[in-house]
Amino acid sequence: MNIQNVCILGAGNGGYMSAVDMNGYHGYGVSIFETVPGKLDEAKQAGQIELMDIDSKPVGVVGKVRVCDSAAEALAGADVILNPVPFFAVKNYAELAAPHLKDGQVVVCLGKGGASLVWRKALDECGNRARVYLADCNTLPYGASRLSGTQVRLEARTKNLMFACFPSKDMDYVWDILKALYPTEHGYELRRGANVIDTLLVDYNAITHTPPMICNAAVIDSGDKDFHLFGVKENPKPVVNLIEGIDRERMAIGEKLGMKQYTLEEEILMVKWNRDNADCVLPIYEAIHTPFLEVCEGPFTLKTRHLTEDIPYGLVTYSSLGKLLGVPTPVCDAVITVSERLLDRDFHTKDCRTIRELGLQEHWTVEQIKQYLFEGYVG
Repeated sequence: MNIQNVCILGAGNGGYMSAVDMNGYHGYGVSIFETVPGKLDEAKQAGQIELMDIDSKPVGVVGKVRVCDSAAEALAGADVILNPVPFFAVKNYAELAAPHLKDGQVVVCLGKGGASLVWRKALDECGNRARVYLADCNTLPYGASRLSGTQVRLEARTKNLMFACFPSKDMDYVWDILKALYPTEHGYELRRGANVIDTLLVDYNAITHTPPMICNAAVIDSGDKDFHLFGVKENPKPVVNLIEGIDRERMAIGEKLGMKQYTLEEEILMVKWNRDNADCVLPIYEAIHTPFLEVCEGPFTLKTRHLTEDIPYGLVTYSSLGKLLGVPTPVCDAVITVSERLLDRDFHTKDCRTIRELGLQEHWTVEQIKQYLFEGYVG
């Protein structure tokens, strides 16, 4: 595919940085749509989004954007559609966009993996039979912050990205497109996930955010400004034991589907080219204690995405997949239960990601799940 135009659905941190990246660096035409009224008014007037450095100073790069009033308008003429939003917003964008997607368009979901399954459901439910290609990434390609209606700050590029397609048989076609969007000259290392469950499982936030949040609940709730989620004192060995427990349950789910899984410590160190060499891997306690993360302050409330997103769209998903596959998830279940009591909230009844939201059926065998993920259907 010769990419000329990119549509961005969602104007948060990832959406703004994607707009600058796709136009300012790649030179693609960029259209952008946001469901929150007025959120793009300043960008529409300016016609561009300006890139700022880590010190919030201009770097001389802008993304020229065409702000659209509807998803249909934004999608028209787009070769690639990027959807860089939190998972709870994916369904809304997918349902708005699905009736208007055309043959050959490629949708790339950026955030938590597995979002392309939601897009597939939206296409099926509206009766759109266009040949659309659906891809997932396990995370956002950037650490970025929207500073204003016309500015975004780039803190860092997420160098190691895992992509997968639904169905996974489409990956050979989509792979070259992904490499064009996130090239090695920008420092990216792209990995091919076995399928979209692979991208869903490699969810660093769900694994590393939730244990220190519940184990430091009293400190967080007090508003202590000295709290650091990844700090050394906040993450002693017992807390790391919880992190490791979640991680190993996550690995067991992937292995039940026949996928090669790597430990969190291997993932953190990004030694995929030499993962089998034990000398290249630190113990998990040492791996998660990294100076550039330890200095990050907060959060200072329990009602934050580190629980309100990472539990229902992370650990609840692990638990649901575990039940489907016959893989026990006692650590995930315990952290979910404690979090529900801390927040006085049921994470299982609505606004969560279970196998039902992903389009998987409770009666399917492991082989049928594998077929669905590869072919896109169960025969």
